[in-house]
Order: sequence, then C-alpha cells, then structure tokens
Amino acid sequence: MARAGPPVILVWLDCLAGDVFVNMYKNGELPNLSSYFENGIFIENVISCFPTVSESAEGGIISGFFSGETNMVGERYFSRKLRMIRHYKLNARAEMDFNARLKKRTIDTVIGETVAMGRIIRTSRENIDDVKALKHEREGSLEIVERRLEVASRIVLLKRPKLLFFTISADYISHVNGRDGGAVKRFIEEFDRRFPILVESLNKAYGRDNYAIFIFSDHGSASVAKHLDLPQLLEEEGFNPATADLLMERRDVDSAALSNGRRMGLVYFAHPKYGWRRKLSYKQLRNYPHKGRNLDLLELFAQLEGVEQVFAKRDQKSVVIVSKDGEGVIQYDPASRKYKYSVLRGSDPLGYELEPRWMGEEEWLRNTFKHEYPDAIVQLYHIFKSKNCGDIVLNAAPNWDFWEPWDISYPILRAAHGGLSKDEMMTFILAKGPGMRRVEIKCARLIDIFATIATYYGAKDLVADTHAVERMLGSATAR
Repeated sequence: MARAGPPVILVWLDCLAGDVFVNMYKNGELPNLSSYFENGIFIENVISCFPTVSESAEGGIISGFFSGETNMVGERYFSRKLRMIRHYKLNARAEMDFNARLKKRTIDTVIGETVAMGRIIRTSRENIDDVKALKHEREGSLEIVERRLEVASRIVLLKRPKLLFFTISADYISHVNGRDGGAVKRFIEEFDRRFPILVESLNKAYGRDNYAIFIFSDHGSASVAKHLDLPQLLEEEGFNPATADLLMERRDVDSAALSNGRRMGLVYFAHPKYGWRRKLSYKQLRNYPHKGRNLDLLELFAQLEGVEQVFAKRDQKSVVIVSKDGEGVIQYDPASRKYKYSVLRGSDPLGYELEPRWMGEEEWLRNTFKHEYPDAIVQLYHIFKSKNCGDIVLNAAPNWDFWEPWDISYPILRAAHGGLSKDEMMTFILAKGPGMRRVEIKCARLIDIFATIATYYGAKDLVADTHAVERMLGSATAR
C-alpha cells in the first residue's frame, strides 16, 4: 500500500503555447505566479506527448507512458474491428480504450481520493461536470478562467481531496485568435490575476506549504492557413474511405484517414487479401496492390505539399521516416533500452544532422529538445504499439493542417495542434511542494509529473519501467 503523501493539485491549461507563457513569465508580466513560485520550480523546456492532443498528454501524465503504450493516440481513431471512426467527444469513451494494464498504476490509483473536473480519461474516483464552464469554453470566453478557479477553490474547501486535477481551456481561444494572439495573452493574464483565489483556498484547506501544485499546458499549437483533405485524397486515388462526418459501420470501406488536433494524421488500409482482419506488413505498405498497379503508400503521402513527414513501423524494432527529400530509420535495442537514428537516403527528414549512434532516452531528450522536432526519436518509436494506431502516421507541413470541410466548429482556424513541431510539443511546468527546491532543470518531459507524484506516495517501483523521470524533488540534480 502506498504511503501517505501531500495533497496534489494539477492545473491543466489546455492548448496554451509554451513559448508564449514562458516569455510572459520571464518578462515579469505574471506577478502573482512569479511571486508564488519564487522558491518553487520553473521548467521552461518541457516536451509534451505526440500526438499533441489532450488525450495523449493526459494518458502520459497519469501513467508515465507515451501515447502508443497508453493507447491514447488522439481524440479519434478508426476501429478495424468495428469498421468505423471512433470519436471521444461523440461515440467512444477514452477510459474504455486506455490500456487496461495501466489502469491499476495511474496516479488516481496511487493516491486514491481523487476528484477531477474537465478530464477526458475519467479514471478518478469522482468526476465533476461544470456545465457553465463548458459554455464559456465553447464561446471562447475569458470568463472560463474565473469560473474554473472559483469552482476548484470551492471543491478544495468542501471535499479536501488528496488529488484535484482540473483543466482551464484556452483551446477555442488559441484556435480562433492564433497561438500568440491578444486573446491568448489576456487568458494568461486573467489566470495570473485570479490565481491567488485558489492559493487562499489551498492554504485554508491544507495549510501553507503542505500541498504540491503543478501548473502546465498539455501542448501548444502551430499557425495554419492551408488545409489538406485526407479522405478526399484517398477517394481521388480510387479508395473507398470511411466517412469522418458520419460515424457508422460500413462493411465496404477499404481505407480510412483522419486527423487529430488537425495537424497529425492517421491513415489505415485494409489488407489486400484478409481485409480488416490483418494489418499490413511494411513491405505491403511500400508495394500495395490497388486498381491494377502497386503503390508505395509512404511515398504517396510524403510527396503531398501539406505533409512534412510520413511514419511507419518497419518491424518490431524499427520505424521508418519518409519526407519529400529523404528517408531515415529509428532502431531500438531492448537489451540496452537505447535508440539509434540513421539517414537511409537523401537529406535528414527530421533535420537533426546527428551522427548515428545508440543513445538512451535522456540523451535523446537533451540532444533534440532545441530542435524543430523535439524528442521525436523516442516517441515515434513507441506510437505504433497502440492497437488503434494507423498503418501510417502523418505530420503536417508548416502552415498546413488536415482540417476537413465538414468540421466547422470554429469560424476561422488560425492555429491547430496534434503535430510534432516544437510550437506544438514545447510546454512548461511550474511546481511547488514539500521537498521541492529551486534547481536548474534544463529540459523535461510532461510525463515526469507522474514520477514526482509516484515518488511522493512511495510508489517508485511504478516509475522504473516508465519513461518518466523524477526531477523536481530535493534529491534531484540539475539536468
């Protein structure tokens, strides 16, 4: 049984660009947060989970694993078994798809007395729905900040949970106004202005400095202006794709294409002989029989103007990356738990220009967090472990997304997410709690929050086989 740890508060700022927040914080524009976390921890180079959507980030935070292992590869996927698209906002539930083997080792299980508000993977003991806040979110109203902090403060005083995990969404605001638009900065300023309300309640409920609090964004966003319709592309190539705007079973479909966050694509193909009962091999992906010809499906997508990279599983220990001008391969050695990335032909699809050598996860993080595609090697390798992952994964080109014509939830789309770029992958962590001290942490992963919480509660054994690293408590060293 886990030992008792301090109450934990997780404040999730949904779809807030990390660099925008970091710049405001470092420039002294957020006085309340700066004052409160003066003796706490501020990590400005934190890498989110790919794909950069809430489901993937939440799965990582509560378990310490990447999206392919949690089976949270986005907000929607194509079910080969049901032959239809499953969407967590409409006809599916994330907690049903979340890896069953991980459910007994999440932070909700470790801590026990958990209350959540605004979570997607509903694994906490109690989930609270705030209808008024949802209305503010859908309207892009800044009133959501005051409402969420007010209700969270009320929950703290009434229930005194051991874990309170709640979201404040800047999703609509970021999509419509742009990743660094004035409305986004006003959202951050409003959060700073209202933050003392939460602190006052926490101090009253638990006692000053007797609780741990983490503030972070799940992912950022990238500016967009051009759209690539993936299902239409499949139709033009003579396929019969599943309909993303009509969520129903269709026995005759031979393919599916959809986006997550609008900048990450999942593409699925039926086996030419066994249909949806069997996945394609890598050789078949590169030599797919269709309409009297053989298609290299990876090259087909790689040459599209709106696609930057195409990813596919080559075998159990490697993943291939294809771009317009080059091809690379990620290899994994399970004995040493190290990865190697090599360019096979042409230019480096990720632009790393690193000498091929075997490196562990920490080395890859330190060597790539400043690059355009941070932490890509480690995370891309693991995404294909998900049973819901596509045969092919796409990363959108700069200024492009995979927004489908029917998807009109926004009057205009200036920013989107889901992709692998640093604008989407880079976030931050503010943390303060017992045992934490000011320490320089050069870079981290968002899932490291899991390791710190597990350590608090004497569950270090759960951390050992995850990708999370404890960096924030007093025993941590500068990294």
